[in-house]
Formats: sequence, structure tokens, C-alpha cells
Amino acid sequence: MNRTDSFSAIFDPASVAVTGVSPGSAGERYTDYLLTYGFKGKIYPLRPKGGEFRGMKIYKSIKDVAGPVDLIICCIPAQHVPDLLRESAAKGVKAAILHTAGFSETGRREGQELEAEVVRVARATGMRLVGPNCMGIYRPRAGLAFAYEFPRESGRTALICQSGGNSNFLIRAAAERGIRFSKAVSYGNACDVNETDLMEYFIADDETDLVAAYIEGVKDGPRFRDVLRRLSAVKPVIVLKGGATPAGKEAAASHTAALAGSDAAWNAVFSQSRAVRVDTLDEMVDMMVTFRFMPVPPRGKRIATMGVGGGVSVLATDECHNAGFLMAPLDEAVRRDLTRNVASDAGAMLSNPVDFPFWTMSEEHFRDAIRTLMKWEGIDLFLFLAPLRQSEPPLAEYVPFVDYQLSNLIKVAHECGKPTAVVINFLATGQSWLAAAGLQQKCYEAGLPTYHSTASALKAIGRLMRYHEPK
Repeated sequence: MNRTDSFSAIFDPASVAVTGVSPGSAGERYTDYLLTYGFKGKIYPLRPKGGEFRGMKIYKSIKDVAGPVDLIICCIPAQHVPDLLRESAAKGVKAAILHTAGFSETGRREGQELEAEVVRVARATGMRLVGPNCMGIYRPRAGLAFAYEFPRESGRTALICQSGGNSNFLIRAAAERGIRFSKAVSYGNACDVNETDLMEYFIADDETDLVAAYIEGVKDGPRFRDVLRRLSAVKPVIVLKGGATPAGKEAAASHTAALAGSDAAWNAVFSQSRAVRVDTLDEMVDMMVTFRFMPVPPRGKRIATMGVGGGVSVLATDECHNAGFLMAPLDEAVRRDLTRNVASDAGAMLSNPVDFPFWTMSEEHFRDAIRTLMKWEGIDLFLFLAPLRQSEPPLAEYVPFVDYQLSNLIKVAHECGKPTAVVINFLATGQSWLAAAGLQQKCYEAGLPTYHSTASALKAIGRLMRYHEPK
């Protein structure tokens, strides 16, 4: 059997058993995830004492389940896992998610030997294993999840993540900015299913057209290099390599027992593929947003910015320069058109950046000003600045003004088709972060990418432009 042929039991099981379903346990949470996210198949909670959970019978053993079981989620102590896998294989279970920790990541000999035994059982029986020391599978369409507060809707982005905590963050942070996932996998120690297997699977997965991966180490360097090259040739791939420094390598070894490799070796791998390397989790989210909501990159680096606040605009100008973008000087015709739309130029900047008191303008004049900039052939990219806590009015009074700006921006952006991005920043208070979430939703529902700083926006857009350069 091909290594990628057996993934149907992992991503599309018809039935799932969950071990260790006792009050307050991980097993109870995983069972609740299946119910909460609407898993349509059979659910079989397990624990030696039996009992009941939310109206479902808890079976004492996998052997006591009458029907077939495709997938088992393991939440029992590590020393019992080999026997569980043998019983599961005898039952006909095709795959297991080993949430259980206490294996090679401990660095102890007994943990390493226990993991080796688990691998032997899997190889002998043909079961596929995700983990150990992992969170498992998030697949909205199938009703599979490993945490609360994940989107219920499916998307077309896949996430491969060696870290459980990082996967939780990435799914939630990306969701706040409009990203929805086809599948996400937290795979931990990768004793069986590993990063390369998953990448190979996503080459042909017709539900996925963008792949993001957080990787601490690989099991087979040459195979990984070949698969990454093949995957990135057909779909954009974003990679964050954890453990890039000597101290990070030690941390990776104690986290997932990963063989991290040198940063120079990783750079060589990336140079042989089209994968986009990022340096932080926030940058990974920025790149997901950029690939998803800016499918056509700017033709060049001439940029115009528009917003409210002179200091905001000055800092944005510096950030554009530092990112290698040109704040294009406005020609006289554009300046005249802008001036016609402004009731008074007092306190306004009518060059580039553009900053004027929009609350003195009619909605039609405000749209005309945006249209003037977007239609100008002297720029390749339009950046709209929406700082939330740099003005004097209370947030409750100011946010409706920003909402008004964005509504008009969206109308003109759809009309003009110029690559456009929105920066919602200066989030000084908890209330401003909550307001930003609503404004971000307004933008992503309209197909506009949002960022939390000018610098992060331009870094991501610059990477997108390099990705699309002829190779």
C-alpha cells in the first residue's frame, strides 16, 4: 500500500473510538470535541470501568465494541499504548491518534524504547499512527477537532504542525483574519505519519490549494527535499522551521524528539523549492492571509497610502522605505482631483501619504478620493491605514467612522481591481482589539487582506511578489 493511500481512516473515519474517557480527562474532551463539531459517524467512548458519557455507553475495551472502528484516539498512559494498539489492530482499526506523551520526547531510554515498540506494532499490523505527543486532526467537514473555538466552516488551507500549542494558535489567529482550513494535523513525535507523508498527501488533495507547515525536524532529509519541491511546484507552501538556532535545536529535541538539522542545510532545501520561508507564527498567518486574499500580486513596488493621522502616515512612509517599496509622488492631476474632494485642506496631507479629515467629506467625495488614488497608473499597490487608538474621540464614537471608511473602500476596491491591503493597527486597549476583530471580518468577507502593522503587511506582500517572480 502506498504511504498516502491509508489517510482516509485518519481524515474521513466512519467511526471513532476514544480511550481514557473519565471525568475531566483528555479522553472526555476528545469525545466532547466529536459531539461539539458534529461528527456524523459512530462514537465509542472507552475506559476499563465502563459507564456513560452524555448519554453514550462507555465500553470497557475496544474488543467490546460490536461494530467496526476506523480510528482510535489514544489518551491513556504511555506504558499501555502497545497493548492497546495490538487489540485495536485485531479489531480491524486502521489508524490511531496518539495524544499520549511520555515517549522519545522525554529523552529517557525507556521512553525511546516504548516508542520503538509502538512503531514495531504499527509496522506489523499496518495501522497508521499520528503522534505520539500530539493533538491530532482538525477537519471541519468531517466534524473532527482537537480544541474548542475552531471555525466550523471548511476552507482550502491545510496546516501541518509538529507542535500542538502552535497549531491551536495558528488555527485561531488565522481564523480571525478570514482563513478557513480543509485539514490541520498536529503530529508530534512523528513516529509513523510525518511531515513528508503529509506533504505528499496534500500534493493531490483536491480540497487544498495552500499549505502551511511548522516543522521542528524531519525523519528523512532527501525524501523531504524531494516532496517539498514537488508540492511547492503545484501549490503555495509556507514553512516555519522551529529550532533554527543551537538553543532552539535543543528545545525541539525535548519537545518532539526532532532531528532539527543545521540552518544552512535548511536554507539549501528551501533554495531548491518554491516554498516561502517565514520566521515567526505571526508571519505565517500574514502569509496565509496574503496568499488567500491577494491572488494577483502587485506588478511593482510603487505604493500609495491613505489614512488618518499625520504621525501614522509618517511612520508608514518609513516602513514602506525600509521594506523596499516606493511611496510614489502624486502628479499634479491626482493632487487636483483630491483637492476637489476636500472641503478644507487644513490639517490634510494631499501628497503621498494621503491623510485628510474624512468626517468633513460627503460619502461620495470620500469614495471619489479613494477612486482617484486607486485608478492612478503611478501606483501598483494601495494601502489603507485604519489606526484605532491614535485619535481623540472615544473608541465607541470612532469605530463607526472607520467602519464607514472601510465600507467605501470595499466598494471602490471591487470596482478598480487594484491590489489593496488594510492595516488595522494602534490597538492600544483590549476594547480596540475587539473592535479590530469586527473590522477584520468586514474586510475578509469582502476579500481584502488585513494586517496589524504596515511593516508586516509589506513584508508579506514582498514575499508574495518574490514567489511570483519568474524562476
